[in-house]
Amino acid sequence: MSIQNYFRYYQYIEDYWRMQFDLYSKHALSYLVTYWQINKEKTVWDKDIMQGGSYERIGNLSGMKYNRFLLLPIYFPDEINTSFNGSELGLVKDQETSIVIPSSYGITPYAGDILKLDQHYLQNDDTYPFFIVSNIEISPNTNRRYWKLKIKIWQMDKIEYILNQTEDTYVFFEYTKNILSLEDATRLAQLMSQNEELKNKIKNYYDENSGFIHS
Repeated sequence: MSIQNYFRYYQYIEDYWRMQFDLYSKHALSYLVTYWQINKEKTVWDKDIMQGGSYERIGNLSGMKYNRFLLLPIYFPDEINTSFNGSELGLVKDQETSIVIPSSYGITPYAGDILKLDQHYLQNDDTYPFFIVSNIEISPNTNRRYWKLKIKIWQMDKIEYILNQTEDTYVFFEYTKNILSLEDATRLAQLMSQNEELKNKIKNYYDENSGFIHS
């Protein structure tokens, strides 16, 4: 008696995993933000005072350093909820929401990261507020996951403050769905533009009747 060796044509689990974390995480409806991730290597931490934090988050006395990610897509933004909390300063109004970032970007978010919707690509009057990450949830707890970030509105007068504390700048390159350095992304964009111009020039020299390319 022998056992027939069946081959399963559809890999249901693998196909679902690929659709969820490769296809959907890169092609779903997204919103572009500028994201500042804490640079843990370059940040100067206070080891003994204020529970190991830094003196200031932004400013001349701050030891915080950030990496900036341009044109980073985020997903599933919730409605902004308003809550009132009592503190030493008095009654404080907090406005919170949440967003989702897939792990396929290769970014590990931290509490204290800062982000801003890129409104200036749509209009000159940039009035969108800054947000700061207050909490992080992981789903599922595997190597490939989604990060759900709880964010709240954060007051900062000028963007120059955080730009002065930015170490490295990266760009989410839409064509390859990868994060590249600013220099590499700029060079690839230039090459794509040159290839498009070359394709249009070659198309003008092509004769559809004869099938030849004439000069």
